[in-house]
Formats: sequence, structure tokens, C-alpha cells
Amino acid sequence: MGNVLCGLKPEKVFTYFEELCAIPHGSYNEGAAADWVCAFAKEHGLAYRRDEMNNVLVRKAASAGYENEPVVMLQGHTDMVCVKSADSAHDFTRDPLKLIVKDGWISADGTTLGGDDGIAVAMMMAILDDDTLPHPELECLFTVQEEVGLGGAAGFDYSDIRAKLLYNLDSEDEGVGTASCAGGVRVDMRRPVTFEEVDAVTAKICVRGLKGGHSGAEIHMPRGNAHRIVGQMLASLAEITPIRLVSLSGGTMDNAIPRDCTAVIAYPAECAVAVSVALDTLCGEQMALLSRDDRAEGQITVSTTKSKVRAMRVSDTCAVLGILCLTPNGIATMCEDMPGLVESSCNMGILNTDDDAVNFGFLARASVEERKEELRVKLAMCAGLFGAEIAYSGEYPGWAYDRDSEAARRYVTAYKTLFGTEPRVEAIHAGLECGLMKHAVPGLDPISIGPDMKDIHTPDERISIASVERVYRTVCEMLAIRA
Repeated sequence: MGNVLCGLKPEKVFTYFEELCAIPHGSYNEGAAADWVCAFAKEHGLAYRRDEMNNVLVRKAASAGYENEPVVMLQGHTDMVCVKSADSAHDFTRDPLKLIVKDGWISADGTTLGGDDGIAVAMMMAILDDDTLPHPELECLFTVQEEVGLGGAAGFDYSDIRAKLLYNLDSEDEGVGTASCAGGVRVDMRRPVTFEEVDAVTAKICVRGLKGGHSGAEIHMPRGNAHRIVGQMLASLAEITPIRLVSLSGGTMDNAIPRDCTAVIAYPAECAVAVSVALDTLCGEQMALLSRDDRAEGQITVSTTKSKVRAMRVSDTCAVLGILCLTPNGIATMCEDMPGLVESSCNMGILNTDDDAVNFGFLARASVEERKEELRVKLAMCAGLFGAEIAYSGEYPGWAYDRDSEAARRYVTAYKTLFGTEPRVEAIHAGLECGLMKHAVPGLDPISIGPDMKDIHTPDERISIASVERVYRTVCEMLAIRA
């Protein structure tokens, strides 16, 4: 990969970030990254422990004069969302990311960058590697599986944690401190289907290149869900002819708004002309409904062939289309007390077909537990109505706002001291590990901050170089504040 980031400031932060980018570290594949963190701790004589999940905790003693200050935890996650453009040959299990520096931003060639949350990892490493910084005792926690339901944070043993303040480095807007977040639950549906051999015309419908994005931070944006678009087209088509699904495939992450979806359908040859005309019309209608962002690179294509295929029964097809079209998706409710904040939402992020079922993966989020339960009930009712099996996993709590937060006060003080302006302290709809940690460690006081990042969880993900430098200075200033 080379030294693409050489010369960028802060030098140590970008050196460690580039080292991490050379290590495959998608969710559930964080072992090599954990090896790297542990080797760093050994080299620098720092105490650490690693658990079976590959979470790593590294401790550093307080600098002179800070021995009696409250212990601070710095925290970020080592896993990244692995999404690539349709024409990319990148292998996330083997290949280093190909970094690009352009116009003050860092991105990756055709893939997600993993700035979420690799930049937090790099900042923690740089702080641990700097013996000139004033700071209290530090507990630096590198968690795993954050992007697939906060699994590492949920499974970590907090029994020896002494921290009173938590500085989570997993936010994406400089000058904004997050002091509250939504809880969530992963919902998986499996609709068993029966395939039959049929002689038919087949059509492949592809939605490609939508904007996508983070299903919490950007669920309120006018961005289409590729799965729903395909579902709407097929439901409309089913009114013309008894189509049969051959396969459905789309997104692979429940917390990413799906950019792409492909459906293969079969239908009688005598209906070919009517279906062709209908699909042309439906493609035009759906393209017209896309937002400007989605239309920029989005496309809907159809190709047909005549062949003998294994297709689902019509009844199974109808049930699958019901799930595609009628399950909750997008914003469910808005917060009354904080205008503009999403209170609850649901994202159909995962869609695939195996030998005897179609599988759906949803992420339901809410800052109010009762709203999360509403979404769970609606999904369960849809599953029952359409004959699908349902399972829940990865549930995590939200984190209520505390107007007396010391962590938030220190963030505001540090930012004003450095830059002369007061940052915002807000709530977000996305899930953060802070909620789990606050519940696990009595008295822990969190704040979440981070540098400017754009289009996370998409191949357009990028991070501001100048913002990284300012946020790093802010974290160091927060560590220097005395009680």
C-alpha cells in the first residue's frame, strides 16, 4: 500500500491509521487487528488483556500530577463495514485498503474506508504512544463487532473497569458531542419457500448505485432502499401476471441502507410482451421517484432470457413480496422534544436467497424502549401474516441524556479553549457502544465525539484530514483537564 498518508498531521495518528488499513478488519474478522494492538502494547510495556472475542483493553498509568484524577476510558471499535462498488475486485478478507488523499480528504479506492471507526483506534494508539501528554490513568478499550449489533461491547467483561469518564471516539461530526443515543435490536426473518422446475421467460431486475448510507445517522435522508424499490416493482408486476421469484439478493449489513438489489423472476412466455412493457414503465416511474442523490449514479436495468429454471411457487412469491413491501422501513416516529431527531426507525438491510428460503435482516432503532417494542411487534405480525420465521439478536439499550454530564462539560470546555467557539451537545438516532457501557459500569459518564466523515458505510466514505487534527487536539485537551 505504501506510505500514502506520510507527512499528514498528527503524524502518529495517520501512521497508525494507515497501518490498520493494511490489515483486513471487517466485522467478525478482527483477530489480526487485535494481534496488532496487543503487539503494540507489549512493545510499549503497557498492561493489556484480550478476550475470546478479540476485544482488547490497554491500560496506561497516569502522568505525573494526575494520579488522583478520575480514570478515563478512551474507546473505539476495530471492525469496519465492508462495502465496495459493483465493479471493485477488492477482497476484504485479504487485501489492504487502497487509500486516496484528495482535496483534504482521505478515502479508499472503490471501498469503504473504515474511518468508522479506525480513526478512533489510531487516536488511542497515538495517545498511548506519547509520553509527553498530561493525562489521568487511561483504560483504552478496542472493541469488536460494533457494526453487527455492538457484539464486542455487549460481551466484554467490565468487572475490573475503574473509569469514571468515557470518551467514545465513534462520532462523525466535528464540533458536535453526542450525549444520548438510540437502542436497537436485530430482527431476522426466514420465509421457507418451495422451488419447482418451470419453462418460462426469466427477467433480471437490478437496482444499482443508490446513495445508501448509515441506517441510523442517515435514515432521515431522502435515500431509497434498493430492496423496497425492487419489491414495489415486483408487486406491481404481479398484478399483471402470476410471476414467480427465482432469487433475491441485496445488502449484507443490517445497519446500511442497501444501495443494490437484484431479483430474478419467471413468467409465462405468452405474457412476455405485457411484462416487458410493464417493466419499462415501472423502471421509469421508480427512477422518477428517486431523490437527486440517488439519481446521480443510480440505475435500474432489466434483462430477459428464455430458459428452464427452478422458481418459487406463486404463493411463496406473493408471501415474499408481502414482506418486501409491507414490513416497517424508514422513519417510524420523530422525537417531539428534539425537533428533527428521529425517535424510531427500521431498516431492511439484508436480503438473500438460499436453497429453501428467502432471508431478511432488519435493524429496528428507538430512543424510547416502547417505540422499539412497537417495531418488534409489527415485524412479528408481518412474519406471522406471511408465514416467516422470526428471531431477535444483538439487542442493546439506549443512553438517556444527562444535563449534568461531566464528560460533556469537559468536551465543551476543551473545544472552546482551543477554537473559541462552543460545540453542540446533541442526541443521535444511531446506536453507540456508550449505552451498553453505561449500563455495565455504574456511574460511568460518557460523551461521544469524532472528526468529520462523509458517506460512511458506502464506497464514497471519506474523512477530513484537518478535522482529525482538531479532534485529536480536543481529546488531548480533555485529558489535561483536572477535576
